[in-house]
Amino acid sequence: MFDYQYAYLIGNIFILFPIWLVLFFYRRDLRVDILTMSLICGTLGPISQIWYLKDYWSPQTFTGTIVGIEDFLFGFFIGGITSVIYKELFNKHISKPKSKRHHWRLIFLFTAIAIFIFNILFYIFSINSIYASIIVFLSMASMMYYFRRDLFIDGLASGIFTGITMFLSYLVYLSIFPEVISKWWFLHNISGILILGIPLEELVWAFSLGLVAGPAYEFFMGLRLLKN
Repeated sequence: MFDYQYAYLIGNIFILFPIWLVLFFYRRDLRVDILTMSLICGTLGPISQIWYLKDYWSPQTFTGTIVGIEDFLFGFFIGGITSVIYKELFNKHISKPKSKRHHWRLIFLFTAIAIFIFNILFYIFSINSIYASIIVFLSMASMMYYFRRDLFIDGLASGIFTGITMFLSYLVYLSIFPEVISKWWFLHNISGILILGIPLEELVWAFSLGLVAGPAYEFFMGLRLLKN
């Protein structure tokens, strides 16, 4: 039996990392995509714990600190997986940029808007952080698709496959750490609905993340998916 102090780290390294690694090496042309989204989501991972630790969960870290390297690793791996999983499974390619101009300011703008909306939902309307996250993801995805309707299928498929990836990953995870949900999650603060032991909110969160993060690189860089 593994010590639950290492459960978060083990889940990242032995479940998510192999998936990320396969996706990274399988398609050389998507490596900038996966690395960019991995770094963005990895950076946001520890920041998001400011809210999640208040009302959603309280995971152990191997260092014993409130926020750990595990938060960065989870964001890094799931962000990268989400960004390319649809494109790799269906052999989709993206266009090359017509110029060296990138839309980096859009990233900061969307991040600022997302944090603003989240804080309104969390602090003013007292909405649980996981539900606030889902609402923010859906809002950001809606804004993206308003300007780029061509990315909708990419986002929808990314959401579905990210949800499936999380579901299967949790099944493996719970076979190793069967009590992790009851130990770490504040189930009394959410619906309490479990699907084979997995909180429903985790799967909805994964789907909504895929909606926005799946086509995010193409959106920010002004790229398009090429037809097969």
